[in-house]
Amino acid sequence: MARRIDDRLARLRQRRFDDSLPVMQEQYEKRSTNKATRYALGAMQQVDPRSTQISHEEFEKVERNLLEGLDKEGLQPKVRFQGSVPINVHTRGVSDVDLLVIEGLYLRIEPCEGGQKSYLPYTGKGSLCDDVLYLRKKSKEVLDRRFWGAKVDGSPAKSIQLTEGGFRRKVDVVPSHWYDTATYQMTLNDTYRGIDVVDQYTRESFRNYPFLYMDKINSKDRETLGGAKMSIRLAKNVRNDADGDIELSSYDIGSLMFHCPSEYITSLPARDLMVLSGTDRWFDELASDMSFAMSLETPDGTRKIIDNVDRWTGLTKLSSELNALASEVEREIIGPFGTPSYDRGEIRKRLNDGQIPLLPDEFGLGARF
Repeated sequence: MARRIDDRLARLRQRRFDDSLPVMQEQYEKRSTNKATRYALGAMQQVDPRSTQISHEEFEKVERNLLEGLDKEGLQPKVRFQGSVPINVHTRGVSDVDLLVIEGLYLRIEPCEGGQKSYLPYTGKGSLCDDVLYLRKKSKEVLDRRFWGAKVDGSPAKSIQLTEGGFRRKVDVVPSHWYDTATYQMTLNDTYRGIDVVDQYTRESFRNYPFLYMDKINSKDRETLGGAKMSIRLAKNVRNDADGDIELSSYDIGSLMFHCPSEYITSLPARDLMVLSGTDRWFDELASDMSFAMSLETPDGTRKIIDNVDRWTGLTKLSSELNALASEVEREIIGPFGTPSYDRGEIRKRLNDGQIPLLPDEFGLGARF
């Protein structure tokens, strides 16, 4: 691999622990003495539970202060958690805490017959943009007052960013507006509620369905016995450690893995390398067929995943990085006296056949995937 594996292991280990937590050896580090294999195993794992808990604590801190402050301004928005953290595909040091603050005085709806929910007359500021930008203005004022020692950055087009001043994670506060789809009106299931966000500079609105996205990823993960989230974490960590930038967001990577054939990335005990093999195979197939790759949509159906040159270039770069990692692990499997293969299919077969023994406590509830 272009970057020395020792460096990649160190970077991975640094990301996986919170600075305030004691450093300890993790299960994946005990399962193999081979460096590339240890990197692959570690890249698939969820981060330390305490580190994840800190992200939730930062979310709750901002939620509490924001709702208290906005209530005094006569606003009663809803707050929701979105992004990588609530579905447990986040990587420490890279993933932010994404907090939606959602205008709720007036609900925009998709016309339908038989909707069960009652909707109040319009009581907003005049337009969707006006509503969201007013909520943004008041949210910024509250955050400035409540977190006066932190950096409250209102310059991003769609969010307000909180850092420093005691924040252990960067928190992105995203002012937005509900959009109630016909399916939501019939089911009253929040999975099907849409969100409209607004660019403060262009006043352009963007609709997405973050709860549907998270639900789809969770369903894919259940279908693959945990393999889907392992593959997303793997691809994200490889992206993070690559030489040069790879223009694929965490959302893009999750969306691409959603479309991966489930049999490629199904997780089986002691067969973790099958997930590496399947992730490498899927990205290789996508990089070999541009028209097919560019036809795939995000799980919420709002856009094509690969919709510009930068994302296509990012996909091909990430495919190359995964190829390199798979080859390094294959060399470790065959040992110093084996003959490395240059056939991608043979490399993946060796990864699929390779078994890494589980540790005793991984047979019980302590297993971490």
